[in-house]
Amino acid sequence: MITAIDFQDDNIVGFRMTGTITKADIKPWAGKLDRKSDTLGKLRVYVEADDMDAVTVKAALTDLKFDVTHLGDFDKAAFVSDDTWTKISTFLADLVPGIHAKQFSLDEKEEARQWIKADK
Repeated sequence: MITAIDFQDDNIVGFRMTGTITKADIKPWAGKLDRKSDTLGKLRVYVEADDMDAVTVKAALTDLKFDVTHLGDFDKAAFVSDDTWTKISTFLADLVPGIHAKQFSLDEKEEARQWIKADK
């Protein structure tokens, strides 16, 4: 399941992922990010992954397709999780020119929220 985290800032999209993530979970978020990037330009994304069971193959492919077509739409990404896969995602995102990505543990949620809001 994916639920919104409100940052009260149109350029920051925050969400929490729990349980099993499916294509049906990913598609609405991809659409929301797509619309926001079209109207607002560069976005910041805050991803909190807590107690995730799995990501289905179709969900992973949908996410990958979105990521590849929107590489230039983000300038900052915060990944908050104690799971290993988010460390890999953070490393890969930080390789993309123009994106500053940072990994935080679940105990560092508040620090991550402040970081994503702050200027570079």
